[in-house]
Amino acid sequence: MNDTANTGTSPSPGPTKGKLELGGIVALVTPLAATIGLFKATGTIGRLQRDEPILLMIAVALVLVAGGLLTVASFMYGEDGHSESGQGLVRLLGVGFAVFGFALAVVLVIANARNESRPTITASLDGSESKVSAKVSASNLATDKHLEVKVDLATLKPEETLDDPHPFVPGSSLQLERAYVGPDTDGEAEETISIPIPPGGTYTDIVIKAFTAAQGGCAEPSTVSGNAGTACMFLTLDPERGTG
Repeated sequence: MNDTANTGTSPSPGPTKGKLELGGIVALVTPLAATIGLFKATGTIGRLQRDEPILLMIAVALVLVAGGLLTVASFMYGEDGHSESGQGLVRLLGVGFAVFGFALAVVLVIANARNESRPTITASLDGSESKVSAKVSASNLATDKHLEVKVDLATLKPEETLDDPHPFVPGSSLQLERAYVGPDTDGEAEETISIPIPPGGTYTDIVIKAFTAAQGGCAEPSTVSGNAGTACMFLTLDPERGTG
C-alpha cells in the first residue's frame, strides 16, 4: 500500500474541466468591477454617458470580453487537472483586453475632468423690481481660470427682440456689478449677488453674463476665449416700475 492509503488521505482535487471554479468567478467579475469602481470613485459616469457614449461603451465592452476570456481560460483543463493547449493564449488575450479597457477608462476620466461645464445662473427680481438677486456657479475649472460675472442694465432697441444678434442700444448700458472668482481645490467657483436697481432711466432689461476665462487682473480687459464656457440671463423690467 502507498503512503496515501496508509494515511487515509487523498490528493486534493485539481481544477475540473467544464466546471466554474471560484477563480473563474473572480476572473469574470474583477475587470468590470475595477472599471465601474473607477467611474464611481471619480463621479464621472454621468458626464461620460453624455459626452463620450461610444468610447464609454467600448471601454465597458473590452472589460466584459476580458472577463469572459479569463473565465473561459479557467474552464480549459483536462481530465487530469492539467491545462489544455491554448489556455495560456486565451488567458493572455483576456489580460490584454482587461488592461486596454481599463486604460481607456482612465484616459476618459482624466480627459473628461478637464472639460469645463458652462456656468449656471439662477436670478430673480423682488416684487418692486428694486433689487436683483443671482447665484452663478461653474465647475471643473483649471487653476489658471476664473469665473467672471457681469450685471448690467440695458435698453432694448425699438422693434428688436432678445433673439436678435445685437438687440441693445449701443452705449446705453449701466454697469451694476463685476465679479472675478477663482476656483477652489475641487475646481468649483460660485458667486452670489444681491444688488439694488437704480430707479429711473429707460432701461428695459437686466443682463447677467457669466464666463470662464483665463486669470487676469480685475481691471484688465476680459480674456474670454472663443470657446470659453458662457451663460447669459435676461430679466425684463416693467416699464412702469417706480412710477406707482
